[in-house]
Amino acid sequence: MGLDCGTSLLNGMGIGFANVVRKGSIGAIGAAGTGLQEFTSQVHNLGFGISHAIGTGSHDLSDIIGGLTAFSALEALQKDNKTKVVTFISKPPGTKTLEQLLQRISSCDKPVIGCFLGVDPEAIFGRKNLIPANTIDEAVRLEIYTTGSSIQQQSDLSQDDLNALADERATWSSEQKNLRGILAGGTFCYQSQQILRKAGITVYSNSPLDPKYKLAHPYKSIRHTIVDIGDEYYMVGKPHSMIDGTMRRRRITTECLDLEVAILYLDFILGYNDSMDPVGELIEAIDEAKRVNKQRGWSLTVITSICGTEGDPQDLPFQAKMLREAGVLVYGSNVRAMSACRWLLVKG
Repeated sequence: MGLDCGTSLLNGMGIGFANVVRKGSIGAIGAAGTGLQEFTSQVHNLGFGISHAIGTGSHDLSDIIGGLTAFSALEALQKDNKTKVVTFISKPPGTKTLEQLLQRISSCDKPVIGCFLGVDPEAIFGRKNLIPANTIDEAVRLEIYTTGSSIQQQSDLSQDDLNALADERATWSSEQKNLRGILAGGTFCYQSQQILRKAGITVYSNSPLDPKYKLAHPYKSIRHTIVDIGDEYYMVGKPHSMIDGTMRRRRITTECLDLEVAILYLDFILGYNDSMDPVGELIEAIDEAKRVNKQRGWSLTVITSICGTEGDPQDLPFQAKMLREAGVLVYGSNVRAMSACRWLLVKG
């Protein structure tokens, strides 16, 4: 487990940040800790299981490190009799390392799904033994299909979702137009930008997909901004934001003062070693942000995603219930939450 690695699931045993997930035949390799949690949780929630999910550290597929842990993990899963199919989940990889990995995947005797955030699936389509996925949700769907099973995975917004979003949009003032995402999961920061970029929406960040959209200062948002509060810059001498919500509470308070902010997006990540009450840590700040906007005569739309399973110690249904009772829109994945944000911004 390399630098910045916080998650693994080996033979059913979680290491670091990990969710309660059943055993099965699906293997995963993650150069993305939260991405690995999202993938394994979704596999579990759809009724399937994980053989091993091997975290490599988010820097492992950089050209500096060259995928040392990723190559070892692929070798291990290739030899593992319980693993029938393998998925890679990665933050943006180095160009040279990705090419070397694709060559190694071509000789693997098991099917491989590849979700490399920031990489256009069309650019790696047709590579031997690789099925590219654009998002983690799509990777889950492809992984399960590859095992010969079929699923009903809710990926598109339902009519009820669209009606709720339209009601929210109708309460905005003419000044409100910007999105602010304050995220604990770095993978979600990248995936959110990717989804919005595909819709032609420019997003600024402390961890941008495109360097020209890097925030001049990590504490000062502009226009549409999504920040990874779990980034090392914010965490020096402090617990990670998945453990302690203090940094996110402060950022929520700051963002709600901006008259142009229409959407606040937050992720909540459950599992062992995470905060035992992630929603409870932020709910007062959410209530205050909504109250401040109501006093102005309009509304702040708060959209959230929850990553976890019903077996996690934080009690997923209760966490979701607290959010809904506060007037927050709750989605079961980062992809679906971003679909909602995209709909609001494009329609607006």
